[in-house]
Formats: sequence, structure tokens, C-alpha cells
Amino acid sequence: MLRPSLVLIPLLLLALQLPQARAETAPGPDAPLLTLEHAYDVAAASDQALRIASLEVRKAELLPLSALTRMAPSLGGSYEYDRRGRSLQAPGTSTGALFLEQPLLDLSVFPARKRGKIAAEASRLARNFTVRDTLFGVTSAYFEVLKGERQVTVNRQSLDLAQEQAELAQKRATVGEVTRTDVLRATVSLEVARRVLITAENALEFRRNTLRNVLNMAPEAPFRVAEPLPYRTTLPEFSALLNKAFTHREDLRESTLAVQQAELRRDEFRTQYSPSIVARGSSRFPAPRSTPETWDASVSVQIPFFTGGQREIDLVNSHIDMEKAALQRELLLKKIESEVKQAWLNVQTLEGSLSAVRAQVAAAEQGYKDLQNQYSAGTARSVDVLSGLQDLSAARLDLTSLSLDYQVALRALERVSGTFQDPRVKAAPTNRTPATPLPPPFPQ
Repeated sequence: MLRPSLVLIPLLLLALQLPQARAETAPGPDAPLLTLEHAYDVAAASDQALRIASLEVRKAELLPLSALTRMAPSLGGSYEYDRRGRSLQAPGTSTGALFLEQPLLDLSVFPARKRGKIAAEASRLARNFTVRDTLFGVTSAYFEVLKGERQVTVNRQSLDLAQEQAELAQKRATVGEVTRTDVLRATVSLEVARRVLITAENALEFRRNTLRNVLNMAPEAPFRVAEPLPYRTTLPEFSALLNKAFTHREDLRESTLAVQQAELRRDEFRTQYSPSIVARGSSRFPAPRSTPETWDASVSVQIPFFTGGQREIDLVNSHIDMEKAALQRELLLKKIESEVKQAWLNVQTLEGSLSAVRAQVAAAEQGYKDLQNQYSAGTARSVDVLSGLQDLSAARLDLTSLSLDYQVALRALERVSGTFQDPRVKAAPTNRTPATPLPPPFPQ
């Protein structure tokens, strides 16, 4: 028959090896300290999505200039060599020419230039929306690391408590107060706690790697995350929050500009029915020079009567695009209302849940302490103690998750209302330099 003391020996050896394995993955005290504010600055300066959005702004700013080129003069040249006669030795003539063309009236320039300006403004709004979303992504990744660290701490505490319970069951089994069943139950609980801790540590490392990628850090770069300052806010009324979102959301303002762009595109096609005036001039330089130069100049008025129907098709498509842009804006309005409602209710849910889970943790801690004392005195069963330990671990993990989820939810409320990190969004530069690795050391 297997002696109870032999059951505990492998467990003690594994417990001695566990701190060393944790020390290999956890960042040391000398690792750079990363604050949430510094993470925002690093992401704003190096994120690839923001740089792409900035390039889109630069490209859109060229559209008004592109419209003006329709009124710019154009200069071209040509060279001709002509050889005629019955014999191959017949002399040939060469002629050079310069052509100058200057549009005097093109009504399509005005809606095209205005549409280009609106497109540039829409591109800047899209960039600001990308900045805000990127900074919120930093928030989510940062708090996921914090949550993982706290979960690892709670799981280590649960492992220590399971270790104490296993040792207590072994001592009582040695003196014959309990049967080997109590030792085996405590062993199962200990191994479950050990497995949960290993899972939590690996999940934390993955979350840390996600944050490294968000901040363009080197793989496996060591860092420590600092606890952010308290982020308390008064939950506004839903109607006030929704009105703020309708006023500040860049994507909604961009959709409004999209409707205006579609209208100007329609006006641009309509101008194709209007006449245009073009001045042309050319000068020819024949060879040999004995032949006199010739030049001519003209002003022409072009009136398009029929273009094969393509103009009418483009006009119909522009009306369809206008209707489509208006419908997309209506869909976005409903989407924003839904996002604001969800974020608002999420904050309310977490506020109420936090009050309940704090009371749950206090009751679970006292209940586990009482059960452990009763088990030591022989008035409680090991099943009750292990069940109390599970309840305590679950309550602590819930408190850890909910407290950090609440901090993220408060920031998400600002994100859906279009005010999250407003100073950084407005200060984000348009032209960016190439991304660089995260600069050490971080602020201490």
C-alpha cells in the first residue's frame, strides 16, 4: 500500500522548481518601466497604420492641385521627316514644330477643385479617427498585460494555499486523523492550481508580446508596466453622450463629407454639357532654313452634343453614388447609436458588478479561513476546504478582471463619443518619419 508521505515527495520537488521557472519568464526589477502615457506617445510616433493614414492625407491634398491643372497651359513639340520621289537618293525634308494650348474656360474645374478640398478634409478626419482607434488599441493591450499580471499573482496565491492544504492533509494523515483520500484530494487541487498558473503565465507572455507588437518593440524585449493613475469619471446621461458622439465622431463627419463629394461629382459630370474655350498656337521650323517659318493661332469653342452615351451613364452613376453615400451615413448613425448604448450599459454593468464581487471576495476569504481552521480542528471535511479554496480563487480572479475591465470601459466610453485622447489626436503630426524601436530608458 502506498504510504501518504510518498505521495507528497514529487509535489514538493515540483514546488521547488516552480519559482525558478517563473523567474525565467518574468521581467526583472531592472527592466525598463513602461507607463500608459509613454505607450501612447510611442504608438503615435511609430505605428504603421498612422503613417499610412498620414500618407493618404498627403495624397488627398494633391487633389485640388490636380483639378487646377485642367486650366494650366500645355506645351509640346513634334519632328517630321518626309521623303518622296522615285529614287532612294531623292532628298528629304524635315520639319520641327512647337504647340501651345491654353484652356480659357472649363467649368468642370470648379466642382473638381472643391471636391478635392473636401476629399483632403475627409482624409484628415479619417487619419484622426485612426489615431484615436490606435491609441485605444494601446489601452486595450496595456490593460490586458496588467490583467494577466494580476491573474498570475492570484493564481500563485491559490497555488500557495493549495500547497498549504496539501501539507496540512499530509500531516493529519501521518498521525492517522484522516484517511489517504484527503491527501489525494489535496494533491488533485494542488496540481490543478499548478496547471492553471502555467496557463496564466503563458497567456501573460502572449499578451506582453501583443503589446510589444503594438509598440514596435523588439521581440522578447523586457519591460515592466506601471499601474495607471485612477481614471474616475461621472457617467453622463445617454442622450448627452449620444449627442456628443454625433458632434465629435470623425467617421460621421467623414460620411457627411462623402455625401458632399458625391454631389460635387454629379456637378462635375453636368459641366460636360457646357462649352469649353481653348486657345491654341503652333510654330513650324522647316529645314532647310531657306523655307520661311509658319505659325498659326486660334481660339476655339467646343460644344459636346453627343458623346456616345457615356456622359449620361456617368451622370446616372453619380446619382446612384449620392444615394448610396446618404444611405451609408444613415447606417453609420445607427451603428454609432448602438456603440454608445453598448459602452454606456457596459460601464453601468461593471459598476454594479464590482460592488457585488468585492463583497463576494470578502465573504470567500473569511469563509475559507474559517473552513481551514475547522479542518485543522477536525470539524470540517477536506471537500469543504477545497471547495472554499476554489470559490476564493474564482472570486479573486473575477475582481481582478472586472476592476481592469472597468478602467477600459471608461476609456471606451470616451472612444465611442469621439473624445478619447483628444489632445494627442489633435497634436499628431501629418508627416511622419520612419518608425524606430521603443527608445529606452522609459520614464521612471
